[in-house]
Amino acid sequence: MQLISRATAVLRALEGQQVGLSLGQIASITGLPRPTIQRIVDALCAEGLANIDPLQGGVRLGPLIARLATSIRVDLVSLARPHLERLAWATQESVAMTVLQDGKVVVIAVFTPPMQAIRLTASIGSTWPLHSSAEGKVLLAGLPTPAIRSMLHEPLEPRTPRTVTAMDALLLEIQEAASSGFAADKEGTAIGISALATRLIDSAGTRYAISILLPTSRFEARFSELREQLLNCRRTIAASAGLPA
Repeated sequence: MQLISRATAVLRALEGQQVGLSLGQIASITGLPRPTIQRIVDALCAEGLANIDPLQGGVRLGPLIARLATSIRVDLVSLARPHLERLAWATQESVAMTVLQDGKVVVIAVFTPPMQAIRLTASIGSTWPLHSSAEGKVLLAGLPTPAIRSMLHEPLEPRTPRTVTAMDALLLEIQEAASSGFAADKEGTAIGISALATRLIDSAGTRYAISILLPTSRFEARFSELREQLLNCRRTIAASAGLPA
């Protein structure tokens, strides 16, 4: 356990570093003795978890880290599935997982509890509007404004009388989603349908949204409850995948 703990401390010291770190720098960050650092670094390099920068020297994360991260990305939907199913059963509302792909909101999973009298469904592979959906807003949240504008094609389509079609107002909603961690769509995409969404970003930078969709007639009364359950579900999935909370 101590060895694993120390090796993990070294890997965490290397995380996010733009240049390689010296053994002394790693020792300073981790608080471990330099001879211990040397032995751990040698073992990590032998396994591909770390390597020595051939140009500037210093220790960096190795190629195996990227391969492992890719495996997590590929399996994120499978990992999230039981949590999303539980969310659908707990809320008795439809739950979806979508991904930002080629500037579109693409549906990759849908869970609908069978006992709800009014249920919403969507097919896998279908696309939802980027500018009006709650999913689109959280998927864009945190991106640079020029990148957001490049994916939103003006004039923005008025899907319903409640669709936000002014670019400045939409950018403000996206900025608020980045701050709060969630976005809402109250009949902006379809009359009678509302949604709450939050975002997950995997280790490769792929952007996912998980959302609860329901008739507007139930939306206002359940807003706070559904938001809390949605955000709790997101935190659980992130923790399971080793992603930032």
